Amino acid sequence: MFCSASSRPVKKQNAYENDYSTWAPLQEWATRHGVAVLGLHNTRKGGAEDPLEALSGSNGLSACADTTIVLDKGQNGRTLYVRGRDVEEKETAVTFRIGSWSILGNAADVNRSRERSVIISAITDNGEPMTPVEIAGATGQRKANVRQLLRKMAKSGELHKIGNRSSKDAVYPNHTDHNGHREADE
Repeated sequence: MFCSASSRPVKKQNAYENDYSTWAPLQEWATRHGVAVLGLHNTRKGGAEDPLEALSGSNGLSACADTTIVLDKGQNGRTLYVRGRDVEEKETAVTFRIGSWSILGNAADVNRSRERSVIISAITDNGEPMTPVEIAGATGQRKANVRQLLRKMAKSGELHKIGNRSSKDAVYPNHTDHNGHREADE
């Protein structure tokens, strides 16, 4: 079954309600019969911060789907983003060469700058929280650059800042909770 935007039923509803009501009967039928249904749709040209916001149309499309997969091409290359009711949210870097797709790895890891990778490696190798000065010494990077990059990495969730000290003295451990306790490896 295929449905285009022009064949949507015209009702006095907003776009979300129209999109959801168009796909809901098909989703219910698929669930009842244990069948997977794949609906292909475009993304907006401008993209979006949240990959599901990049879907052309309303959020009713992704709200109705059990799982949504977005294949995107941005400044950092191609990614395959997955979010759903019964799947773990994941963004994977992919490449298309000679007629086939290949997985490069976790998109955040693949697209991480060399400087950020060096910092994460230094902290992981150390096994203990480190100050910006210690990180600069271990990586050979300038202290001011390390401090600035650590603030960005903490903001993006790559690292966690612990302690109540100023950013000059703060430590940035790998895999800790917000109280500085190591999280159990999964």
